[in-house]
Amino acid sequence: GPGPGERFRDENEAYEYGLDRESDVRNLRQVSRHSGRIATKPGSLTWLSTLDLDPTSINHYRKILRAQIWPH
Repeated sequence: GPGPGERFRDENEAYEYGLDRESDVRNLRQVSRHSGRIATKPGSLTWLSTLDLDPTSINHYRKILRAQIWPH
């Protein structure tokens, strides 16, 4: 597949890439995202600070992050 941030050339390339990832999972070659425990809270706080939305929308997003994302 293409590098990070790059697009697939066509639908077939994307399909083949997906098949390869599924094969990795079946054959225990996949590295779990949780193995490194990505720190999402600092990134999400930065993201929230960049939004140009009504304060009630920001509070709603913060509530969702606090309940659904940050605990994991």
